[in-house]
Amino acid sequence: MQSNQTTNERGQTMQQEAIENNAVQTTETPTLATFGVQVVETMTTPSRPGKKPRPVWVARGNVFGLEEFFRGIKGRKFRGAWSFFEDPSAAILDQLQNHGRQSYAEQVESKVERDLAKAERYQTYAANAEARAESRYNTARAIGSAIPLGQPILVGHHSERRHRRDIERIDQNMRKSVEESDKAAYLKGRAFDLSHSQERLENRRFVGNRISDIEKEIRQLSKWANETNPRLVQAREKLAFWQGQLTEIEAKRKEEGGNVASPETIKVGDLVYYIGSWMPVVRVNRKTVTVSHGLDIPHFHYKIAYTRIEKFQSKPSA
Repeated sequence: MQSNQTTNERGQTMQQEAIENNAVQTTETPTLATFGVQVVETMTTPSRPGKKPRPVWVARGNVFGLEEFFRGIKGRKFRGAWSFFEDPSAAILDQLQNHGRQSYAEQVESKVERDLAKAERYQTYAANAEARAESRYNTARAIGSAIPLGQPILVGHHSERRHRRDIERIDQNMRKSVEESDKAAYLKGRAFDLSHSQERLENRRFVGNRISDIEKEIRQLSKWANETNPRLVQAREKLAFWQGQLTEIEAKRKEEGGNVASPETIKVGDLVYYIGSWMPVVRVNRKTVTVSHGLDIPHFHYKIAYTRIEKFQSKPSA
């Protein structure tokens, strides 16, 4: 079963690569294939018994810059692919012909806006969950206050059934209170994370990680994609965007009088601050520095990317 699934996934990947590599501009009436996009009709696979399958259309190929448009026409991302309950072919073709795709910078801006809007919703959800938790807790306390402290269940007494019922209600309300409190804590954490989307764009380490990821993606794409392949072109657009962000961050830091770690500013013997300790530099590389552990253990060396270095100082004088 696993082997068949892997074979199908490889087949879909190869098909997608073929669609992207064969996307060319012609003088004939454009189709989705002209733009490297393919819409395939399939059926849903219901997970609940008795639920009937329904038609669904899946957009594949080069959907770069179309994500915001897909959301606008009620598309949903499922297992990495955009799915629709109505055929979106005509709408997608019209979008590509008359409006084009979003640039990567526009995509990042749209994502930040969505994250901030989602953070606001999560904060509201968290407040509601906290209110429900408090209400459940107060209900449990009110029920418990009617039972004298240490009062045992009087077996055979007319109050036995009510006493047992009250204990069960106290337990249920306390459990629900804890569940809602946990939900509120989770939603607060999600809201906090999403609310910092804009700040991450100004974080040198975050931007450096994005550059490393995209450089790796470009190396992988270069193994099979030709130079005009849209996916490779778009990956280079991403790289240019994040490199521009890094340049702006470093220029701003220099204007404010701060230091920026680079091969020009760090020399062998200097100290860099990383993971709570100062470490001596034993080699300066193009993208990283090789440092020795503070305990000076032989051969215990590892590399740190310049974008991960926030503090460094010159070689201590003898």
